[in-house]
Amino acid sequence: MTSEDPFLADLYPLPLECLASISIDEAHWQLHSETLHVRTQAILAATLLHVLPLLEVTSAPETSEVEVSFLFTGDAEVQVLNREYRGKDKPTNVLSFPDTELTQENLAEALTFNEPLVLGDIAFAEETIKTEATEQNKSFLDHATHLTIHGVLHLLGYDHIEEADAEEMEQLEVQILTKLNIDNPYYLSDS
Repeated sequence: MTSEDPFLADLYPLPLECLASISIDEAHWQLHSETLHVRTQAILAATLLHVLPLLEVTSAPETSEVEVSFLFTGDAEVQVLNREYRGKDKPTNVLSFPDTELTQENLAEALTFNEPLVLGDIAFAEETIKTEATEQNKSFLDHATHLTIHGVLHLLGYDHIEEADAEEMEQLEVQILTKLNIDNPYYLSDS
């Protein structure tokens, strides 16, 4: 394991530029505002670096860009989104809204318009994440990191509806978390 800070985006060299557009509701995330900017960019880069070969995106024109929008907010706003887009009138920890599939062809097309390839949007509910972290004996930031990876994987086409898909997604999450020096969240003790 390296002694370098795993949350330095420069540690994850990508064949494309990844842009994290971050909006933070200070009322909910004020204690973590500065940390979120640095960590989110690194988490996005680490996740993309890990998954690009699996998506068969092995090269890209050097000016290619992908973009993900992150909204760090509270339960009330996430509940509205959950009700509007999923028909579930309750908050949840994270919601992902995929936009464009990450493929060689889509990268090339976005480049012709001189725009980033927009992968989608992810929204996080601070109170729900904090409650889950406490109940599961996890650090808040480690749990938020796990959910960020989870959300990005959804934007990249992964899901957990079928058991085999859930196992694949969990394995990817654990592999990426390991790169970030975070323990496997699926095997943590409840004590």
